[in-house]
Amino acid sequence: MTGSRKAHRAHGILAHRRAILATLLVVLAVIAGGYLGIQAYKNYRLQQNFGPLPDDLAEADAFSIGYQLYIMGVVYARSQVLMEKDTDRRSPLHAPLNTFNVYPRLAEPGSAIDFTPNNDTVYGLAWLDLRQGPVLVTVPPLLDRYWTIQATDWALNTFSYIGSRVKSKPGVYAYVPPGWHGALPKGVPAIEASTTGVFLQARMVVQPEVPEDVAKVVAELKRLRLQPLNDKAHYPEPGEEGPPGNGRVSDPVWQSLDAYSIMNRAWAFGGVREQDREVLGMGKRLNIGPGLRFDPGALTEAQRRGLRKAVETGYRRVLASDRDLRTLRNGWVMGTPVGRYGENRLLASTISMVGYGGNAPEEAVYLPTFIDSDSNPLSGSHRYRLHFDAQSLPPVDAFWSVTVYSLPDNQLKENPIGRYAIGDRTPGLQHDADGGLTIYLQQGRPAEALASNWLPTGQGAFWVILRMYQPQADVLSGRYVPPAVVRSKGV
Repeated sequence: MTGSRKAHRAHGILAHRRAILATLLVVLAVIAGGYLGIQAYKNYRLQQNFGPLPDDLAEADAFSIGYQLYIMGVVYARSQVLMEKDTDRRSPLHAPLNTFNVYPRLAEPGSAIDFTPNNDTVYGLAWLDLRQGPVLVTVPPLLDRYWTIQATDWALNTFSYIGSRVKSKPGVYAYVPPGWHGALPKGVPAIEASTTGVFLQARMVVQPEVPEDVAKVVAELKRLRLQPLNDKAHYPEPGEEGPPGNGRVSDPVWQSLDAYSIMNRAWAFGGVREQDREVLGMGKRLNIGPGLRFDPGALTEAQRRGLRKAVETGYRRVLASDRDLRTLRNGWVMGTPVGRYGENRLLASTISMVGYGGNAPEEAVYLPTFIDSDSNPLSGSHRYRLHFDAQSLPPVDAFWSVTVYSLPDNQLKENPIGRYAIGDRTPGLQHDADGGLTIYLQQGRPAEALASNWLPTGQGAFWVILRMYQPQADVLSGRYVPPAVVRSKGV
């Protein structure tokens, strides 16, 4: 091969190598560019995921979380407010934690009872703090009549009864916090609560309109004793910021962001049911939850807007939830499950706002009505009759009563004779010749022959509850339906 041909071949090989190198450089550049592009995309996604949400999303996020927490948390908050009020020495009727507060008389208008009270039994109420261990209740031998001690958790679920229906014996019983495995005194049964806050309602029936019998029952309930198992336990005193609000459904706090602060206090004091923890976990990013300090000022304006909408919507939904459950028969609201709520957090919050502390069905069934037989709202401007045939009187093993309440505050109504309920124990009640019974619901006094069966309604709107204690099977199954409230002709 000549020298010129060798030189030409060498030049071709060099050019080829340069072309390969150039191609490699292009490929590397593309790879490098792709890598940088991927990194830029990742950085963008990181910014999207961990940077501030756009205002519309932040507002929607706060609304979704706030609404669910409001629906679940109102019942806890209501427990907390009532406890704080009832244990505050500046309240009209009060007692320390872990102490029975026995009311000195039957409930009446203006009583310091912030739920829908009955007028059948004297109340002894107690708020327990189980955070430092069990609380013992000593039950002495009591009068041979209807009595009960109902225990509910901070979400208003009944978890225990001691009383005449369950044939409880005199002795000592222990309410213990969830998961507690300590030692109790010999022979003392443990009653495990699902939260560390517990509400007790002791009730004992009285002979209505007999003052000396009321005094006897008050003295009897004052014999109940509560005592912490831990004799070194120290329980908090009421705060110095002034008496808490009344906590009723009309209290503006339930329509403000302050409701979340109360919920935080409630979960810190009374604890959280295990099945509610998953829902509660969503609130951390908004500082809503046990051990957290809710501060609206630390949130963005968009988050505050979302929470305000959540409170407004949640409040309306809680008050409207009974519409989901209403089965009207003869105008009476049938079949609302009261006393145990399980996963039905909405119903628990509703009952806490309009009633609080209702018995479980095996102990008592409550049937309300707001309308007459023509589906018109009940009003003190009209006169009504509630007639039970002999065969349609409420079937119970204990007793029954019909009670009138005001709207919208759900309290007993003032009237000239001080009668707030009529039932099978009312003295002087006149039955028909065939055993039937007619109750006259009206503002003014009826003719003298009818006055013994008069249940005054007072002025303005009202509603009625039929209470049946220890109801029989027909009531529990829903087969029993009370007669309608009928408006008298011409009025």
